[in-house]
This record gives sequence, C-alpha cells and structure tokens, in this order.
Amino acid sequence: MNALVKKEIRLLLSSFLIGCVMSLSNWFLLWPDNPVISSILYLFPFVVCPAVGVMIALVSFGGEVSSGTFTTLLAQPVSRLKIWQIKILLLAVALLVVGVLWFGSFFCVHLLIVTDPVNSLNLPDCLVCAVLFALTVFSGGLWTVLLLRQVAAAFWFTLLVPGVILMIVTGFFGGGDGNFFEGMAVSVLGLYSLAGFFFARWLFLRAQDVQWSGGAIVMPEIRGLPAWLLKSAAKRIHHPRVALWWKEIQLHQSQFVMAFSLLLLHLGVIAARHFCDLQKSPDLKFVLEVFWGLWLVMPLLVGCAAVAEERKLGTLESQLCLPVKRQTQFTIKFSVVMILSVFLGVVMPLLLEGERILPHVHFEFGGLSSGWQNQMSAAQIFLWNCIGVLNGFLPLLMLAGIAAVIGGISFYVSSLMRNTLQTLAPAVMGILMGFFGLVLIVQIGSFDLEFLWHGPLPCLIVLPVMLLASLLLAFWNFQHVSVNWRMWRWNFFMLALAMGFAVTATTAVYHRFWEKFTPFELPHGTARLSLANPASLNTQWDKISVRLPDGKIWLNHFIQSPTAVNPLALMLGNIKIAMADGNFINGSNWLTVERTPWEFIGIKTDGSLWVLENPASRPWKETSKFQQLLVPFGNETNWSSFVPAQISVLLVKNDGTLWRWGVTNFNFKHHQWPGLRAFTPYRMGTESNWAKIYQKNGQIFLCKTDGSTWVEGGNGNNWNTNGQTFLQLDPEFTVQSVKNLNREKFRSVAQVVRGLQYSVGVGDDGTFRIWADMGLPKSKGERYRNYEWFPTDLQIGNETNWVAVAGDSEKIVTLKNDGSLWLWDFSYNFRYGWSPERDESRMLGVKPIRLGTHSDWIAISSGYGNVTALAADGSLWFWPLGNVQYIGEFSGIQFFDDNSGSHFAPLLDISRKPQFLGNVFGGKN
Repeated sequence: MNALVKKEIRLLLSSFLIGCVMSLSNWFLLWPDNPVISSILYLFPFVVCPAVGVMIALVSFGGEVSSGTFTTLLAQPVSRLKIWQIKILLLAVALLVVGVLWFGSFFCVHLLIVTDPVNSLNLPDCLVCAVLFALTVFSGGLWTVLLLRQVAAAFWFTLLVPGVILMIVTGFFGGGDGNFFEGMAVSVLGLYSLAGFFFARWLFLRAQDVQWSGGAIVMPEIRGLPAWLLKSAAKRIHHPRVALWWKEIQLHQSQFVMAFSLLLLHLGVIAARHFCDLQKSPDLKFVLEVFWGLWLVMPLLVGCAAVAEERKLGTLESQLCLPVKRQTQFTIKFSVVMILSVFLGVVMPLLLEGERILPHVHFEFGGLSSGWQNQMSAAQIFLWNCIGVLNGFLPLLMLAGIAAVIGGISFYVSSLMRNTLQTLAPAVMGILMGFFGLVLIVQIGSFDLEFLWHGPLPCLIVLPVMLLASLLLAFWNFQHVSVNWRMWRWNFFMLALAMGFAVTATTAVYHRFWEKFTPFELPHGTARLSLANPASLNTQWDKISVRLPDGKIWLNHFIQSPTAVNPLALMLGNIKIAMADGNFINGSNWLTVERTPWEFIGIKTDGSLWVLENPASRPWKETSKFQQLLVPFGNETNWSSFVPAQISVLLVKNDGTLWRWGVTNFNFKHHQWPGLRAFTPYRMGTESNWAKIYQKNGQIFLCKTDGSTWVEGGNGNNWNTNGQTFLQLDPEFTVQSVKNLNREKFRSVAQVVRGLQYSVGVGDDGTFRIWADMGLPKSKGERYRNYEWFPTDLQIGNETNWVAVAGDSEKIVTLKNDGSLWLWDFSYNFRYGWSPERDESRMLGVKPIRLGTHSDWIAISSGYGNVTALAADGSLWFWPLGNVQYIGEFSGIQFFDDNSGSHFAPLLDISRKPQFLGNVFGGKN
C-alpha cells in the first residue's frame, strides 16, 4: 500500500472509528420494552454524528496543520494533485461509511420503537437532508482549514457559513410555498458545497508555507488598552496571578470571536422566527427552535483548547517553569474553563431565548400547610424552605450542570492530547459515555442491576467520586509536557478503580452496611400464645386487630410517626411505623370487630350484633375507651358475617339472607351522624343461599352455599368476564358472578404483583400453591384486551408444613408450623414483558430465605404493603420488605419506597430490621 495512503488512513482512523461507534450508539442500550430510554437513545446519532462528521472533515487537512506536518506534506516529491486525490477519496469514503451507518442505524431503531414508523418518518426528505449535510460539511471542512489554518475557527466557519446562507434563504423565501423554499434551500446549499470544494482545491494547489493574508483570528484590541493593563499590573504587584488569568482568557480568544459570530447568527434566527411564516416548513421551524443548542458546543471547544492548545503552541513547558505553584496554575486554568462554559453555554442562550429553553425539572413537592408547620421544629421548617428555594432554581442548575459537565469532560480529554483537533472527537465520545453512565446509574433497574441500589443516591456518591478522580487525573496530566501510552494506561486504570470504589461504596451505603454489625432482632419475652391454639392477626389500611383464642379482640391503629414530618429523615429512608395505645374490646367471645368510617361494629360467636354506643365520641381517635364502646343491638342471634360499605353495613345471616344496615348517603354538612343504632336493617334481594361476605383490597365479595363467588360491581370491573351473570340486589348494589377459583380450599391467601397478578395461598393440606392468575385472553390473534382470572393449581416447593401466607407485592412471607418465617422473592423486571406461563415457571423455581432467627411466630398479616407478625409473647413486629410501601404524607407529598422509580425514593434503603410496634398484653420488649 502506498505510504501516502497509509499515512492518510492513520490520520483519519481515530475520528472515523469514533464516528462508527457513535453511529451505532443507540444499539448499545436499546430496550424495546423501555420506550423512555429508547426514545432518548435513538436520537443520539441524529445529534452527535453530525458533529463527528464535521470533525472527520476537518481532520484531513486540520490534522496536518495541528501536527505541524503541512509544510512537510507540501515538500513531498509527489504532485499536489495526487495528494489531493488521495485525501479527497479517503475522506469521502470515511464520511460515506459513517453516513450510511448513521442513517441505517437511525432508521432501523425508528422502525423498532415507533408505533407507526412508515407515516411518522419521511424517508426521502431525511435522505436528502443527510446527503446535503454531508456535502456541506465535506466542502466546508476543506476550504475553511486551508484558508484559515486554525482548526477551532475552521470548525465554527464550517457550521456557521451554511447557517448564514440558510438564514438568507429563509429571509427571502421563508414566507412563501414550503416546497419552493425547500427546493431553493437545497439548490443554494448544493451550489455552496460545489463552490467550496473547488475553492479548496484551488487553495491546496496554490498553498504556501504561510497562513492566509488576513493574519490570525484574534480579539480586537482597544487603543491604549495594553499599555493601561501593563501599567495597572505594575502598580498592583500584590496580585501577580492576574497575568495568569489574562493569559488563559487570551488562550480562548478564537472562541470569543466564534461566539460573536454565533451571536449574530442567533439574532438572525430569532428574527426569522418572528417575521417569517414557518408553518409551511415544520422541519425548518424545528431547526430554528432548537438552534440555541449550538451554544452548548462552546463549552466543548473551550475545554478542548485548555491544555492541548498549550502543548501545540509549546507554551506548556514554559508555564510549568513559572514561580507559581502548579496547583494554582491548574486551578486558574480549570476555573476559566468552567466560567466560560457556563457563560457561553448557559448565560448567552438564556439572554437570547429566555426561560423557554430551561428543562422542566422539579422536585415533586407540595406546599407547606399551617397544620404541618405546627408539628415541625424551626430547623425542619428552614430545611423545607431551602428545598423549596432549590426547587425553583433546579432547571437553571440543571442547564448549568450540563454545560459544566461538557466543559469538564472536554478539559480532562484535553489534558491527554497534543492539540485541539485531536481532542474534539474523543471529547464527544467522552460526553456520550458520560451520558450512558448517567442513564445506567439512574435507570439501573432496566439493566438487571436493581440489586445494587434504587433512587438518587449514586448522584451523591458515584458522580462526585468520578468528578474528583477526573479532576485529580487532569491535574496529573497537566504536569506532563509530552503525551504517551503510559499516561493513557494509568488514566484508564485509575478511572476503573474509582468507578469500582464508587459503585461498591454506593451499594454498601444504600443497603446500610453498618446494620450488619448490630443485632438484627431484639429478644422476645415469655411465650403466652402457641400455634396449637393460635391467635389471628388482621391488618387493613391503618387498622390492626388481634383475636385471641378466648375470643378477646385487641384493636389499635397506626399513627403518623415523628419521622413523617422530618424531610431529612424521609430523604434518608429513616422510616418508623408507630401505633397508638391499643386496648381490648370489652367482653370476650368476639367473632369479629370492624371499624367503619364513623363507628365500630362487632359480631360475637353467639351471633349477636354489637354497635357503638356513642358514635359522636370519635373512638378511633381514643383507643383507650374501647372497653366502654360496644353495646348489643337488637335481640337476634343469627348474624354470621358483615362488611362496611361506606356509611352502611352489609350483613349475612345464618339463614343465608343478605341485609343492609344504614343508608347509602347522608348530609353530614347539616346534620350530625346519629349512628347505626338509629337505623333498622332491611333485606336485600330474595336469595337465601348466601354463605358469607368479606372484603379484599377494598372490594366486596359474597359466597353462596353452592360454592359460587360474586363480586360487587358491573361493567368496567377488573373481574368482569363475558357471559357471567349479573344480579341486582338493590337499586344501588349489583353483584356479578365470577369464576370459581377454589378459594375455599385455602386457609390463607396472598397476592403477588409480578407484572401481572398471581394469587398464592396455603392450602388445607399445608402446601404453598399458585391457585389463580390474571392472564391474557387465550385465543389466537387477541392482544391486550380484557384481563381475566384463570384458576391455576401449581405447588411452590415440596414442603407441606406451611401455616399462613401474607403479602401483596413481589415479596411474600410464609409461616411454618415450627414458628419460623420465610421470605419468597418473586421480583419482576418489566423489560421481559408479561407472560403468565413463563412467569409461573420462574415463580416455581424460587427458593425461600429464612426471615430472622426466632421460631415463636404465631400469625402474620399484610400491612402497609409489607408484613406484620405476632410473636408468642404477644408482641407485634413490622417487617419492611422493600415492597411499594406508603411511608408517610408530608405537606401533600406521598413518599414511597418504589422500585419502579415512579415516586420519590429515599436515598437509603428502608431498614430490613423488624420494628417493634407494641405488645397486645402491654409492656415493652
């Protein structure tokens, strides 16, 4: 192979490979089941690859100019026409390959993630725009470098000159027919590309070892200003660092010139948007709306020139010899980059565009009501107000952070390079990798790594650690005049080490590693209950009740923990569940006691009905009065079960009849609730074969003596099944028959929410089984239409000594007959989609894990999305399993520990230690 061809391939290779990688970047993290990530990633080649294309076009001659080999190239004993042909041919092939990869990747991913890709993508227009951009960049990258001999200036002229031409065309033809305008734009830019190509050829064939006659592009000087500055510096000898600051500003003078040119073009864009009718050209309107994004290229150029340009000019070695600490020199250089990045990348577009360009990013926090202020300390109120102030500035901080990160990454890459041109493509690659890393740590659940952490904690550990490591490495690189592979290897090793440390530290802190060094469970007291004659435990919403073997019922409710009004405690995940002072209901032989929104109702084992004596006392606020609350209602002793139904009660008698007690509506605004004692139960319907009535997840179910199950509601109910019978028992109460799922064969049931829903339970034979699933229609050709429950009979595990099961999310707890608790983790990843058969198979393969060390548990029940357990000594314990869990409400904000990330997630994981709630028999553990 010809030496000139090899040299040219080596010159283009790095930028070409980076362009190919970026063209295929959206395939690296493509998740068809995650449309949010896919929609963001498939736009990356559309945004980044054009910038890389400009860099490839500049490298052909810009690499020669930056490396100082342009003179040697002109002195070669080869005709300039042949050199021109080799360069042009290889550059055209490189741009063609990158362009094909870019367009093909963009189009293929578009087909995968867009619902209607044919109608949503105009393929001919996209192809014309891509070819026109490639031709414009191809010619612009040639003539600008050959004319200016400065790569940074050539970069901006390559972008801005076509932009100016497009603005002129818009000003003349933008208000007319859209097709005519597009035709004129294509024609004018095509002629510009052709003229630029022949102008570059003319420049190269006549090139001399001098720059263009216009001289170097520098900032204009004000007459007398240099002398005044010298006098001022001489007078203020106590500030010698001013010279370093001024030198750094002068280093970026070409960026100031380009920023001024970009300012003029931006003003033209604003004028075009204001005076031209762009409704007929939506593509042009979109380009003009997002034109401000070009300002974010300024931090890239500023950072790339910071150190690499010093190496190219040969001034870095002289600077390191100055009698100033290297830390001071580095600090000044880095500070100038950050200041210019924020000024040019944020302040300038905000001055021109206003708040329209700010990202819509806010904390989802509500206002602070006076009621909550009374429960908060002055420090808590101050912290909350600080969060509110930060919330208002968050969009601006986000945009400033983006500009600062672009400038910082470019600055770090610049410390590893010899000139600005070599820095551009790796800097863009570094920015792309930084974004992928941010997506990875924020959406970690989409990559099967959710076991590491959830929530925003990595933003406080991983990002600062990586930024600090990059800054220290940049300082180390800055002190080396020459660049070699040893420096690159050392940087790669240290970055990998920092990443490993950050991930390990984040995982350890999130999972509260310090809890491993403290006792997991507190000791239990003397046993007063046993599994031979067990007590029953029931938790529903904020109520908790325990029924002892002798029929006594202990009733209590959860209260707001003090941590719920402490924003700092909530953010750290320091959540405590608390209960009021519970007490036993007066008397014994209770079958059940329930709390309605306005009073308490109970049924004893003899079938008598009991009700609140004085509903105006608001007993749910004063649980110590339970022993004086309930009195018998009527003389009947044939009541078997009941459920609250808003302000009324539905009851079933032993003779199989259904009754309603109370009213369905009441004017509480003008009347005081008289209590259920003021109403007389009346019969509903004519059926006399009702066996029992119960409530699950806020829905009322009725069972008949023939084994059939009926559910409250009609059309639109999740339990709705075509062809099932509806039965109107009352003008305002209709029930619908559902499939018999053999619920009566299970002594304890729970529900697994694993994408779809699965009902699991402990059967009468002691086995743990899946007995129903909510699947999809089985007929072919049907897609997500109606969800239905299907009876299933699949045993989980081989043991037959289970007593009870509790839970209503991905993690379920079972109780063995030896008094031990076992945890089943049926965690689900939504990227895999929904498939009842596949998910059932995976659930059958799950192995339980022992929960805690005690073996004296009597009963378990679902509570707050997790599990509450009753020990033999009468103590109640709350087991936080990390399921979707209501933690507390603060000023209209609901805090959740939610793996899906749809709600606010605390910085740290909820402590897995069981929390002591209280003791049924009184006292403390």
